[in-house]
Amino acid sequence: MTRTWPHELDEDNNLIRRRPKTVAPAGLRHYAVPGNVPADLIPVGEELARLEESARWSSQTQFEAAKAWQRWNFRLGVPASVFGLFSGGAAFSDSFPSWVVGTGALVGAALAGTMTVLAAERRAQRGKTCANTFHDIQDDARRLLLIDLATLTADEARAQLTSLTDRYSETRHAADAPNRRAYTRASENILKGGQQFAIDTTINNCPAGPARAGHHATDSPKEA
Repeated sequence: MTRTWPHELDEDNNLIRRRPKTVAPAGLRHYAVPGNVPADLIPVGEELARLEESARWSSQTQFEAAKAWQRWNFRLGVPASVFGLFSGGAAFSDSFPSWVVGTGALVGAALAGTMTVLAAERRAQRGKTCANTFHDIQDDARRLLLIDLATLTADEARAQLTSLTDRYSETRHAADAPNRRAYTRASENILKGGQQFAIDTTINNCPAGPARAGHHATDSPKEA
């Protein structure tokens, strides 16, 4: 969002110009590279910050996609079971006309077939699994950036970064592509601070901007 200051005055209180000021929502920024990280590890730290941010968005989007597929599984599965039980029970009695029993059987079969095609249960489980994996990568990248990076050698830091990026790439290729609604709901949750810890609002090194000159915060979300 953009906040516009009404005016800017010179020393004689004359209006100079209007000056826009952009204030990024707190949920969009990434963790800054700590100031005690050696200069040769700064690029690794910046890449860890990017990885943590990407994993954060991917995790939340997959969680939202998994919840959507779970809802579809219930919406289709419950009516299919009801129609199947009704048709099976009605077939052994003369209480309903044959066309009613046949219609119930056809509706139940159609719902069951739709469930098979959509594979909602499988997609929901896969989405949840990928979301948890992305969340683990997010946590590992944050801990490596904020706690361990300053004490590692260049080779050790690069090896751990490569391990995390390989895990992220493998999970991304295994995950189903989320729909736009899942991404929108994930964005709303992150922008509201849904993935921000309370401690991050009380310390200097939090996802709210750079720790030193030249470390720019990324204010644009990543697609999962």
